[in-house]
This record gives sequence, structure tokens and C-alpha cells, in this order.
Amino acid sequence: MKMKNKTHLILLSVLLFVSYASTALANIASGWATPAKPGGVADDVDSAFINMTNWILGFISILAVLFVIWGGVMYLTSAGDENKAESGKKTITYALLGIVIAGLAYAMIKIIVGTILI
Repeated sequence: MKMKNKTHLILLSVLLFVSYASTALANIASGWATPAKPGGVADDVDSAFINMTNWILGFISILAVLFVIWGGVMYLTSAGDENKAESGKKTITYALLGIVIAGLAYAMIKIIVGTILI
């Protein structure tokens, strides 16, 4: 019984391979058409640079917000321990500073790309 199942599986695999190969050869023979670009794909260097910086700055912003939340949790759960409370305050301060720096970086990139590259 096992040999029969293996034979059927091999036969099915060969048939699928032949059918896909014939479809691919038919597409090539009829003139291969390039597919349309999906949305969000950059056409030039400027768009690619803007997309890349938007992704990076978005990631940094999300990370900074998570650190603000983490600092708040640390501060609230300090239970009177001055070291934990101070650590939570520093975490919040540095995370807010990171958000400000990410915003300034975004503004600088928009100015540079808008003025120089476009």
C-alpha cells in the first residue's frame, strides 16, 4: 500500500511540474509581459529615499512611544523606591527627547529633499 501511495505522489508531482512548465513556456512564447508595480514601490531615487526615511523614522517613533510607556510603568510601580522612580523619569525624558529628535530629523529630510533633490 505504501509503494502505491508513493507512486501516486510521484506521478502527481510530475504532472503538476509539466503543467506549470507548459504554462511558463506559453507565457514566454507569447511575449513576456512585465507585471505592474505594486503600490508603494519607488520609481526613482528620491521616492526610494523618502520611503526609506519614513520607515526608519516611523520605527524610531514607535520605539520611543513604547519607551515612554515603559518609563511610566517603571515610575508607577516604583512603590516609593527613589532609584526606580528616578530611572522611570530618565526613561521618559530620554524617550521624549528621542521623539523630538525623530521629528526634527523628519523635518530636515523633508527640507533637504524638497529643496535640493526636487
